[in-house]
Amino acid sequence: MKQKLESIVKKGKMLALAGLMYLTMGCTSSKFYVEPKLGLIVSVSAQKQVYDPSFMVGVALGLNGERVGLESGLDYFDSSAEYIETKSILSNVNLNLNLSKPESKVKFYLTGGVSRLNESSTIDIPKFNVYDKIINKTSGLEFGSGIVIIDRINGKVTYTVMPASENVKGMLILSVGYRLLF
Repeated sequence: MKQKLESIVKKGKMLALAGLMYLTMGCTSSKFYVEPKLGLIVSVSAQKQVYDPSFMVGVALGLNGERVGLESGLDYFDSSAEYIETKSILSNVNLNLNLSKPESKVKFYLTGGVSRLNESSTIDIPKFNVYDKIINKTSGLEFGSGIVIIDRINGKVTYTVMPASENVKGMLILSVGYRLLF
């Protein structure tokens, strides 16, 4: 009986918190959005190894106020070098600072935050009979700028610094998305 009562109280607290968040969002004229996006990711190597740009597909969830916004994103891309195929997922959380007037149709912003890269690489060199799978996880700092047109179309350029990675020291990301506002 006591556990059931605690469960009901816990659910009540969660509903009250959700209600307060909804009221707060309504009062501050914040806009919640989901943004499907496409783009290119170019890896930057310390050893001057050349990486081809990789096609990226992703989604971002965000909350924008008049001056400050918060965004969380998830991007997927494949990359390859000689004998190596890599599938990667890049997740990030960024704080956005709007540089334009609130009534502006075109809004410029700066962005910065943290990111996490999860890679699964396959190494295949048939003439030496080498086949291996490697999983790598590393964190980084992300910064950049973007432009939003009429609260919907978002173009962004960011650079992610990966200081702990052995192969990739950073990634340049160019993306464009369409925001679905709620």
